[in-house]
Amino acid sequence: MYSGNYADTLLLKALRDDDEKALEHLFQSQYNRLFRSALKLHPDADLAKECIQHVFNDLWQYRKSLADISSFEAYLKTALKRRVLRELERSRKAHGGKMALPEAELSVPSWEDILIEQQSKQDKKERVRLLLDQLSPRQKEIVVLKYFEELPYTEIATRTGLQTDTIYKILHEAIKRLKTLS
Repeated sequence: MYSGNYADTLLLKALRDDDEKALEHLFQSQYNRLFRSALKLHPDADLAKECIQHVFNDLWQYRKSLADISSFEAYLKTALKRRVLRELERSRKAHGGKMALPEAELSVPSWEDILIEQQSKQDKKERVRLLLDQLSPRQKEIVVLKYFEELPYTEIATRTGLQTDTIYKILHEAIKRLKTLS
């Protein structure tokens, strides 16, 4: 039978039962992660958004024939990666074998812009580091695993030896603390 995450099991069943709310939940909960993943493959934000839309359209279209999915996050990231690579290959072929570059890549920033951006990134990193140092060691560990390493809750539970519910609570308290500090 199926041995995946219980929430993913319920979502899969709901999708197969034509529950549009399940699709909406997946879209809202996974969109930001998928967008970041797509941008790692290619910096064109419009391409990323388009590919994400295609992935969810396909998910809905083929919901009745979906195989068991142990992790929607992994499934969607894999589907998105394939979609982006397919679109890039299609674009390459359409441009006579040359990779089409998005408009943003055609302009070259000035040295001053680069230095300002680097300083801004450094300032943000320092601010995040200072805020994270205000958390307990356990809270900091959970925040880093979830938001910097982008691990699913099940993987965090495996790494830390904590129950998933405990991780939710620690993360909630950490976010609450970070909000009061910033």
